[in-house]
Amino acid sequence: MSETPNQASTELLSDLLGSMHLSGVVLFSVVFREPWGLVSPAARELSKMLPFHTEHIIPFHIIAEGGCWLELRDSETVWMEAGDAILLPYGDIHVLHGREAAVNTPAQQLLPPPPWPDILRVEHGGGGGLTHIVCGFVQCDELLFHPVLRHLPALMHVSPGRVPDDEWLASTIRHTAQEASRADSGRRSMLPRLTELMFVEILRQHMQGLSTDEVGWFAAVNDPVVGTALKWLHTAPLEDWSVDRLARCVGVSRTVLAARFKHFLNMPPMHYLTRWRLQLAAQRLKATDAPMKGIAGQAGYESEAAFSRAFKRHFGFSPADWRRRQIPA
Repeated sequence: MSETPNQASTELLSDLLGSMHLSGVVLFSVVFREPWGLVSPAARELSKMLPFHTEHIIPFHIIAEGGCWLELRDSETVWMEAGDAILLPYGDIHVLHGREAAVNTPAQQLLPPPPWPDILRVEHGGGGGLTHIVCGFVQCDELLFHPVLRHLPALMHVSPGRVPDDEWLASTIRHTAQEASRADSGRRSMLPRLTELMFVEILRQHMQGLSTDEVGWFAAVNDPVVGTALKWLHTAPLEDWSVDRLARCVGVSRTVLAARFKHFLNMPPMHYLTRWRLQLAAQRLKATDAPMKGIAGQAGYESEAAFSRAFKRHFGFSPADWRRRQIPA
């Protein structure tokens, strides 16, 4: 049985995200009472405040109860209510506030000095209506935060509880909020997986909802030409690919294939393949102690020197330096 376009798209998305070493974290369970306002720092500043090391974080907020406004520079103000979730792919500074006028307090002022419990519980505001927000982030290796993801919007807002056909995501968000509110820390082992599933599903829905005039990796997956080519490259990245061979597999001319890659990804097919092989090599360097020579060969390079030059050109570090940086201090 052949795959549906949605199945193929989901598999490609899973491949890409798998190379980024994603892990989900729920860090704060915050109860606000009117009037209240909060300024959340940029992700890079927030990561410096965390009690553990992380390189790149993608913040999210889940509204467990009540509702609030979110303000992001250069974006429309968004109203969120119970069951909604917000992702901020680039971790921009933003403001959360209730319906009533209030001074916006920097989040740093509400946080006690570490060490923190598994989930830090915070209360803020006056004595009015209640809004309960679960806050956390998806973390990944910054150098593996694939450049194609730069085409995501700065703010991704989902309201699955208002869409009858979206019960799966609504249930995932609901269970995440419930688990984060439980006193029994032993049940929190589900939270990382729940947040990762939520993240992947939000990205998948974003991908499927793109218009035909969009560009970038997500739009490329939806294109019948480039999407099929990407499936071939991701399924067998170590094959002896050429533009001619890939075009024959897709069923188009090499000219059409090159033009479609240029339109969606602004690079030739073989350039994309090189980047994907290096992405996989970086993953192996982090996750295994395999010899450098073997990893170079798996990435399609005949010598360690050639592999090292290509790796440094792409990531800014030599393979050896990259591997050393993964060892906890």
